[in-house]
Amino acid sequence: MFLKLLTKSPMLLLGIMMILTVWLSHMGVLNIGIFDNNRNRPTPCRAALVRLERQIPANWSVSCSDNNLNVVVNEIAVTAADPEFRPKLYRQMANHLVTLAQVSQNDILEKVFIIHLKQVHAKMDIDAISEGKYVAKLVTITRPEFIKDHLKQTVQVKETLK
Repeated sequence: MFLKLLTKSPMLLLGIMMILTVWLSHMGVLNIGIFDNNRNRPTPCRAALVRLERQIPANWSVSCSDNNLNVVVNEIAVTAADPEFRPKLYRQMANHLVTLAQVSQNDILEKVFIIHLKQVHAKMDIDAISEGKYVAKLVTITRPEFIKDHLKQTVQVKETLK
């Protein structure tokens, strides 16, 4: 009897399908397209991402996963034939972290949980992981010795030779 009613009035069937779709997306079962609830959920990482995407160099790419900021830098400033290759890469990594802190808003960057900076080069990759509150403090530090000490204490680094 119910199927007979649905075949006589297709608008009722359409209405039931729309209500079911809205209910499933609200429950978190259906996360497709416009019904994706996570896309519109504000996080400090997405707030930082808005400003970073406008002001970062072309060889950077930034993305968010939950409240973690992922930055990938294709390193072009350091040549592979340089004899002091490794120290210059680490200096560039520190410069990138300072640039990241200067470009983004300080109060928003403090609320980002993890910042993962991956520096890609032809000879070596460097992965640096730190918390947002420590990277945000790099704005106030001006002397290179203090920046170096701060980074030694707060950043975990892993290098991978190619």
